[in-house]
Amino acid sequence: YMAELSGADPALDLAVLKIRDGGRFPYLELERSGEPKVGDFALAVGYPFGFRQTFTSGIVSALNAGINIEGHRYEKLIQTDAAINQGNSGGPLLDLNGRVIGINTAIISPSGAFAGLGFAIPASEVGRVLPDLIAGRKVKRGWIGVSLAALDPVMTARLGLKTDSGAIVNAVAKGSPAYG
Repeated sequence: YMAELSGADPALDLAVLKIRDGGRFPYLELERSGEPKVGDFALAVGYPFGFRQTFTSGIVSALNAGINIEGHRYEKLIQTDAAINQGNSGGPLLDLNGRVIGINTAIISPSGAFAGLGFAIPASEVGRVLPDLIAGRKVKRGWIGVSLAALDPVMTARLGLKTDSGAIVNAVAKGSPAYG
């Protein structure tokens, strides 16, 4: 099919293509009702190494993973041990009900092939930017310029707090709106 770029979000490494055919195509639903949990089963779909439509299975092994790829930092990713190889990028990461919980985007691999760590953009993040990408608008994000650390029981005790939920500002970026 012939397609054109509708919109792209470099921060998520995500693009939406508009197929020129004009026909109706089958599609999968984005899971919007909740985030996957560590230990949930996951299926990665793609075309690795030129093979047609492969499915691999595994579990969600971590949430909110961050990785550096070619000098760019990606955050809030789903980490999975479902095999994601070169050619799986852009394919869906599915739950066992066939709903899209993420978009396969990256691997960590010394050899270029699956080494047990794959990453997907969460459906919740895709859902936030999708209307702008479909409409061809630039995605805009707010930026305060702080780095947060989630409160844990050790920090709560050390700081003498009465709650263990929330976050602590642990850094302020120089020149940011929060820098003062």
